[in-house]
Amino acid sequence: EIKEMKTARDTKRQERRRNNIPSVAIAGYTNAGKSSLMNRLTNAGVLVENALFATLDPTVRKATSSDGRIYTLSDTVGFVRHLPHQLIEAFKSTLEEVSGADLIVHVVDGSHPDPQEQIRAVREVINEIGGGDIVEIIAINKADVAPPEIIMQLLREEQNSFAFSARTGFGIETLVAAIESSLPRPRVEINAVIPFSRGDLVSAIHERGEIFSEDYLPEGTSIHALVDGALAKTIENLA
Repeated sequence: EIKEMKTARDTKRQERRRNNIPSVAIAGYTNAGKSSLMNRLTNAGVLVENALFATLDPTVRKATSSDGRIYTLSDTVGFVRHLPHQLIEAFKSTLEEVSGADLIVHVVDGSHPDPQEQIRAVREVINEIGGGDIVEIIAINKADVAPPEIIMQLLREEQNSFAFSARTGFGIETLVAAIESSLPRPRVEINAVIPFSRGDLVSAIHERGEIFSEDYLPEGTSIHALVDGALAKTIENLA
């Protein structure tokens, strides 16, 4: 069953990469509030359970940034200190959502007695699965109940860190803005007229690019935008 789940995940992951859709992995120590954050961000209905490894099959949801770009959010298995190698192997397919991400949102339980140790434990696993060089946002959860001095200490010590509460919604807007600003941005500028018969390309530009202008001409849609390299190549081949 695990192998079947892995095959389905691999297929979906390859499709997302082929479409150049940025991916965000929500990672963190077990019970830090990853699934609760996922619910806040996407209303995905992810299982919220105070239990070790409650999330085995990463839930992937599509999200849209405030400027209209599509990206994915993945809720992943909770990490623990000194995760045994056989567990890393068993959960490898779920952990691949982390190592293959463009951005990691590392959720931390700000109310835990030793959040710094949990941060170290999670980073140890991320490094072991090859994700150590991925851009990381530290999202400090439970700001509504954690001691304020602990929250402030974490914010001082950790770069690119934000406090929030998945329960009350405090800080969610700021966290979302940080996620969106950290997403990889399209870099190839295009000025093209897309035939009306290729409405799929116009849709792709809207989903994956940043549009400066768009006009309708007799021969098609005139569009000036920034897109990723693969999409730019497809548009170039229309000529």
